[in-house]
Amino acid sequence: MVERMRLARQKGCDAVDPDNVDGYSNENGLDLTEQDAIDYVNFLSQQATSLNMSIGLKNAGEIIPQVLNATHFSVNEQCVEYSECDTFAAFVQDEKPVFHIEYPSDAPSIQSSTVSNVCSGEGDAEGAADFSTVMKNMNLDGFAEYCNGETYTTPVES
Repeated sequence: MVERMRLARQKGCDAVDPDNVDGYSNENGLDLTEQDAIDYVNFLSQQATSLNMSIGLKNAGEIIPQVLNATHFSVNEQCVEYSECDTFAAFVQDEKPVFHIEYPSDAPSIQSSTVSNVCSGEGDAEGAADFSTVMKNMNLDGFAEYCNGETYTTPVES
């Protein structure tokens, strides 16, 4: 992972977003624990910081209190769908951004009621009012809609 972070730095990246640090919550055959994830995130943070890079926490809401000081932002997928946005509000309270992605089943023709639910900061979206939210297709085809109603489709390579 350190070599990957070095390569990212060489390519001009400012931050890394390690994925699947919440392996402890899945059947993985390794008997991973939350403490393993905390230790790993802290290790990655030290390495990223030594390369003058920021590091994010993707999902893994259960370990936020233990790694908040070691991370600089959060990437969250589907906190509205799973009614857990308030868990990630700790980042905003610590003046750190949350980059939030929802994958509505009706994308790219997202109904206004869906946008309202995702972007309201209330109900299932409680705590997400100050997140940077985008709605995308699950297949990541380049479509994106933001809470302000703007939509974009960026070209993707196959």
